[in-house]
Amino acid sequence: MKYSIDEVSRAVSSASRRRLLEHVARGPATMSALADHLDLSLPAVDKHLKVLGSAGLVTKTKTGRVTQITLDPRGLDAMATWVERTRAHWAGAMQRYTDHLEDR
Repeated sequence: MKYSIDEVSRAVSSASRRRLLEHVARGPATMSALADHLDLSLPAVDKHLKVLGSAGLVTKTKTGRVTQITLDPRGLDAMATWVERTRAHWAGAMQRYTDHLEDR
């Protein structure tokens, strides 16, 4: 699966979805447990999980009537790589600007 930084950004732009990710980062959770923990309805949890799943951040495994949600951090790895490259670029640009000002 190719991880789209745009989809990951959209997925983590919601506080509810970030809280869902934080919860499943501690270990797999059922949809009911997520709904109870975050005080959301099951349809709201399902809606958020679809966005997170489309971004490649979580996986769902259904056994009978129970759906387990597991974190898939590979989408976050793609985002972290982009953030680090961007941070390095701007840190370098700011250092060059500072050096330029000091040379004056």
